[in-house]
Amino acid sequence: MSALTSVLVVRLSSLGDVLFAVPAVQHLQRSGRAGHVAWLVEDRAAGLLRELVPLDELLVFPRGRRSAWPAHIAALRRRRDDVVLDLQCNLKSRLQRIFLRAPRKLGYARPIAREGGERGLTESFSPSPHCRHRVDCHLAALSMLGVEPPSEAPRPELKIPRETRARARTLLARAPGSGPVVVLHPGTSAFGQLKRWDPARFAALGSALASSHEARLIVTGGPGEQALVAGVLASLGRRALAVPPEGLTMLAALLAESDLLVASDSLPLHLANALGTPVVGLYGPKDPAITGPRFDRSEVLTAGVACSPCTLRRCSDRLCMRRLEVDDVGAACARLLAEPRA
Repeated sequence: MSALTSVLVVRLSSLGDVLFAVPAVQHLQRSGRAGHVAWLVEDRAAGLLRELVPLDELLVFPRGRRSAWPAHIAALRRRRDDVVLDLQCNLKSRLQRIFLRAPRKLGYARPIAREGGERGLTESFSPSPHCRHRVDCHLAALSMLGVEPPSEAPRPELKIPRETRARARTLLARAPGSGPVVVLHPGTSAFGQLKRWDPARFAALGSALASSHEARLIVTGGPGEQALVAGVLASLGRRALAVPPEGLTMLAALLAESDLLVASDSLPLHLANALGTPVVGLYGPKDPAITGPRFDRSEVLTAGVACSPCTLRRCSDRLCMRRLEVDDVGAACARLLAEPRA
């Protein structure tokens, strides 16, 4: 099978979902099937790829700047890729595909495709019923390009400069305590606030780990989450160190140098899991079989309530998150901290 000159991968958002697509894109690059692999992503997720993932080309849809849309559309019209591979397949990715002139437009069939995202494809793909996690589905979708998926999903290869890791180690050394470095991340995206665990419970967990393991506690938050971080710190006092947002490369370095992360379904959870840092994932509305930590050294906790998982965007009684108990999360942390790091 002859090599393709250029493949354009479409995965616009969100940050965690973009990260889930990285193993498939890197496997495609390593396969030699395509001479050039480009990625089309939204502006708010572009930093993840620009900072951490080596790519041949990055196209950015300026979603937040409507004045730039005409130039973006013109750039799409000028492209002459052999194949467009849509790993999102919803309305907004379909609207991007309309302006692309590739002879082959590949993507998912329903039900993975939503909002009519399968329309306009020249070929569609339905993963095996046993293939549920998004990382595995994306790898399986490469079969449309004649690329054999790997027997086991590979962790994404992320680039973190050595000097950034050294800065992260210096920062972590300031955390009080003498035990393992445990990162508590109470936030999610603003869109995903339904998935948050109570900050007071994060604080109670931190206190328990400081007592039982002499844990060095780090509290992280994204842009706009200062109040959330401050609430956890107010309960922990001097037993924790807050790390202000300083870009995704520094966040990745901090996670790579830590011994454990506790978080809800969010980018830091999946980034730490990709880097090989042990993680405890707290899940309620979302299905961890689809969007949970994909790689080893991870534990996922759910409350097992009848209404979880769900497709709600708002809920007046987040029973699925309220019933996640501090003692259960602490026990999962203890199990992972007892395992030797590779």
